[in-house]
Amino acid sequence: MIRRYTQSLDTLVLKEYEILIDERTGRCRMDVDAEKLQQAVLALLCLNTFEQKSGKRAWKALPWSVMDQLHDKGYISDPATKAKSVWLSDEGARLSEELFEKLFAVK
Repeated sequence: MIRRYTQSLDTLVLKEYEILIDERTGRCRMDVDAEKLQQAVLALLCLNTFEQKSGKRAWKALPWSVMDQLHDKGYISDPATKAKSVWLSDEGARLSEELFEKLFAVK
């Protein structure tokens, strides 16, 4: 089912997005290679590791420097806000979906 959502961006410009969603969960539908996804998340944790007496730890959030770079390219809204999420631009949303499918879809 294709639903239309109107979302306001930081610029207060209204955009209409078409999202293929699972009605039950509200998430995008795609068969995902769980092993590849787990490996990618584990690799990303490496970016946020630090040493403590008991061993290495990693912050769960994405690196601010990378989020700032994505913002500079116009893919996401400014990440330096109190919000726990960012808006994806049309181009950012398109690239995000393409890359996710390319890297993690079961083929």
